[in-house]
Amino acid sequence: MKTKRLLKLKHDHLELGFLSAHVTREDGDAAAWSLLVESPGETDVFRDHLAAATSMEFTMMTRDGESLRGEAYVSSLSGGTDSATMVVLAGVGTLRPA
Repeated sequence: MKTKRLLKLKHDHLELGFLSAHVTREDGDAAAWSLLVESPGETDVFRDHLAAATSMEFTMMTRDGESLRGEAYVSSLSGGTDSATMVVLAGVGTLRPA
């Protein structure tokens, strides 16, 4: 299992700001992957996809310069006034180079 911190995250050509984000993927060719976004600048886009149960296409840039593309569903969105908003996304299919 590998975890990489993200430098950039885009959805539909819109760059999504965040405090911290990382992608985790299992080893293997058809490996499962997930995405965790802490304190995203925009939560409505995640909330809308969660409510509609629709997937999101992402382009990501890791801190080590790797560009990745993938499709994911919002698994959960937690938000409170006293804590950071956390968005957990489950990858659909393989995570591939961009």
